[in-house]
Amino acid sequence: MDNMNLYCKQEYRGYWYLPSEPEQKVAGIVTYYPNEKIILELIGAFNEEIEALFSEKEEPVIHGITSDAKNISLIRCYQYTSVNFGSGIPIVRYLCEYMIVGKHLMSLEERCQYWSYFRIPELSLWCHPAAIGTEACFNDAKKQISHIHLFFTTDPSSEERTISAVDVDENTTIVLKKGIDYKESLLRLKPQLEQYTYVEILKKEKSSIFDHFSDVHVFEEFLSLATMTSVSHSSVTIFDAQLYQPVGDKKYYTPIHVFHTFANEERDITNDKIPKFLFEYSRIKDTYPMAIKAWYGFSLEIRPIISHLIESLKKRRVYSSVDFLIIVQAIEGFWWRFKDDSYHNQNNIPRRCQTNLKTIFSELVTEFGDIKLIKNAQINIDAIVDSRHYYSHFVPRSKKPKTLDGFELLNEARKIRVILICCVLSYIGFDNLQIDNILNTSNINSILR
Repeated sequence: MDNMNLYCKQEYRGYWYLPSEPEQKVAGIVTYYPNEKIILELIGAFNEEIEALFSEKEEPVIHGITSDAKNISLIRCYQYTSVNFGSGIPIVRYLCEYMIVGKHLMSLEERCQYWSYFRIPELSLWCHPAAIGTEACFNDAKKQISHIHLFFTTDPSSEERTISAVDVDENTTIVLKKGIDYKESLLRLKPQLEQYTYVEILKKEKSSIFDHFSDVHVFEEFLSLATMTSVSHSSVTIFDAQLYQPVGDKKYYTPIHVFHTFANEERDITNDKIPKFLFEYSRIKDTYPMAIKAWYGFSLEIRPIISHLIESLKKRRVYSSVDFLIIVQAIEGFWWRFKDDSYHNQNNIPRRCQTNLKTIFSELVTEFGDIKLIKNAQINIDAIVDSRHYYSHFVPRSKKPKTLDGFELLNEARKIRVILICCVLSYIGFDNLQIDNILNTSNINSILR
């Protein structure tokens, strides 16, 4: 993997200045510590008045020029200072939220003709890139292999690199692309060749870096559902249509790398274990454009429900009633947001009559009743209702006699988690037959253990 990613420590030495005072440069070092912090340490200060040194001042942006001529922007910088009174040299430090390597900008909201690449480790497993081809050549007798050729396309703009391109709205296209990294070792004995899948985000109109982060976050939520794990990007590369080097009749665009401290811990996806996904890209290839477009159209409304679903799938050493409540609350939220109005209309029920929890589960079990995992689950709705009210309100146990605990509660939670999965898949456009096929061909039993 390219070392310009969120898992690798980065350090740059150079001169730093405020955009309003570009002549007043101060030497210093900025260091990115993965998943921790971004620290700029200046030998001196932009303003050396003693009162200014000890102020808790925030600088919206600090610009820098590194020793190897890179332009860097540090965004949202918070000052703190230490002074060695023996030497009289102040050491001013800034804790920064973002580090942009490759461009001077004034904010992440600045709008330009950007496009972006995001790498997400789990994406290559979910959607295999198949970027490297293999060709075997036989000898004249055609009995033995004499040569094996590996081949791949080197041009990132080639159509061969595109797996899928979906216009999710009038301005945004989400592209799944094949990537190749090739590195030769110093002694040329161990060449490294890596293939991967990444997300490219294209915008017809000018956009901000924040816009691209927002778009990839929505895609990460979709991928979290598909893989049944919480995913996040491992690298961010932005390109600006106005930032390039002309060479002959070609333009070589300058990569802009974005660093922040909000990524997940580095995940090992090269352990050759069979991934436990709800579904893979190959399973939904034909319906993927419909699903991802629907996801982008409605993600804001269903986002809290997805968060609860992903939270319910995290591995825990001890399972508690809180984990059970997370699933129930997500199902209730789905019903109230997307089902309750139509239920009242279809059954001519007055709005003042609130749908109770037993009815909610009964209706959902009926709706998804032709899905095998639901049909065979024998869900104990009365026990779910009593358990939900008991653990939410801690009423006397005698008033909720069917309350479950221990393994029985865990077992029932696994069943209703399948209902929640069905709700989400149905919401983005899959019918019951498609959902049944997804669940029957997935590793759902392993996921729900």
